[in-house]
Amino acid sequence: MAEGGENPDKIEDSLSAGNEEVDTNDKPIDLSSSAGQKRLRLQQSPTSNQTPFMVPPSPPRFVSLDELMEAASGVKNMSLCHEIAVDANFEIKKVEPPKNSLEGQVKEIIHKAFWDAFEAKISEDPPDFSHTVVLIKEVKEMLMSLLLPQHNRIKAQVEEVLDTDLIQQKLDNDAFDIYYYADYVINLMAKLCAPARDDRIAKIKEMKNVVPLFKEILEVLDVMKMDLANFTIQQMRPYIQQQSVDYERIKFEEFCEKQRETALPGGENQASLATPAAILNGAYMEVLEWDLNRLFPETLVLDQGRLMSMRDQTQRITMVTSVLLVTYNTVGQSIQGVNDLKVKLKDEIRTLLDADEGQDRSSCLAGIAEQVTKNVLEFHLAHSFPTMADTQQRTLKGQITGLADNENPVINLMGKRILSFIQSALFSRHAEPLKLPVGMSVMEQELSQLCGQFLRIISHNRAVFSQYYTDIINDLLERHKDLSPVSS
Repeated sequence: MAEGGENPDKIEDSLSAGNEEVDTNDKPIDLSSSAGQKRLRLQQSPTSNQTPFMVPPSPPRFVSLDELMEAASGVKNMSLCHEIAVDANFEIKKVEPPKNSLEGQVKEIIHKAFWDAFEAKISEDPPDFSHTVVLIKEVKEMLMSLLLPQHNRIKAQVEEVLDTDLIQQKLDNDAFDIYYYADYVINLMAKLCAPARDDRIAKIKEMKNVVPLFKEILEVLDVMKMDLANFTIQQMRPYIQQQSVDYERIKFEEFCEKQRETALPGGENQASLATPAAILNGAYMEVLEWDLNRLFPETLVLDQGRLMSMRDQTQRITMVTSVLLVTYNTVGQSIQGVNDLKVKLKDEIRTLLDADEGQDRSSCLAGIAEQVTKNVLEFHLAHSFPTMADTQQRTLKGQITGLADNENPVINLMGKRILSFIQSALFSRHAEPLKLPVGMSVMEQELSQLCGQFLRIISHNRAVFSQYYTDIINDLLERHKDLSPVSS
């Protein structure tokens, strides 16, 4: 929230210049489940000063390409601002294409061709350093990008020492010393780099082979650029967190203004069945069961990756606790109350689920059934309990593999318990701990982490978009009220 009259647009300026956790005291609320299924747009009531675009009898006003690009740019900056604000671990990383991809292969070929040509030239007798001008020019540009506006003296020195015209003259007159320039660059890098790069700089100083030397210089300069960008983000984070709510709201409004589309959510027949807070919270909860074949809510799209990861975590916790529930119910008294066995089973079930991620659920559960049965048999043997009969083993395996059915009553039961727990946290006004659902004690840490992550995202989203949600829900409630039959 902007304070002291600061303008949230400054964030965009800072981000454009090259450069988690948002804590809010508001109770987190949710968007209407029906509204979450449709693209959210600003809705404007007809007024006397509307543009022709909004007046039905007039022809539509088409949005220009420049306007769309401007809106897209605003959303991109909003996305970056949002990431920095909500993720305390956010940092810029160099993205390398996979080596087996076409892009990766082309890049490797081009780089190899350049360095091979460079090495061939300097290996001639006498050495041909003509390629060096290109290298030094690139090194100079990277060094200049690391300098801050106040580094005027260093900038002037870099311009003087790495003057490519002067270097070319030295090459033409056989007065060029490549190690002089390499030493200057390395010493400057040592002054500018983060302490974490000191060891790598020290190794560069020991290198004498020209090609590996300049390869390493360029690679470390690239890393230093990432370091500077991430340091800048760290310094900006408190300011961005302070203003991100206003900034995101403004950017979203600008985007909606460009689109000029309206979409009214359905579900009016259910509007009187819950309060606005309940409608919003229920809709946020629906995201944890979201089918990606449906259009994702526009106001949540910046967090779609995180929310879908949370949805997957919810399903995983549901599956682990369901397997444990049917195991303990089927095996019975002999393993009740043995926490070490429960933890071991939990860890092995999670490992098998991770290993078979994306694979057929039935095959995965068949493997889990075999492993769980094996562990129970080993436990019985180690503690001198009677071994399970073949019929009981088959029952246990059948119960576990039966969890592949989405309509399985155990899956539904544990899933509802998890979602009910998270929804209780959404409605909670106090800091006291919530009671874990029955059968969830072994997954307490995982469930608590999931709940905390979800609440953080929802709190931030509500702070940004609550006015839009409120307007929509109030409009729906009014419409439902008008449509309701008058009691006699």
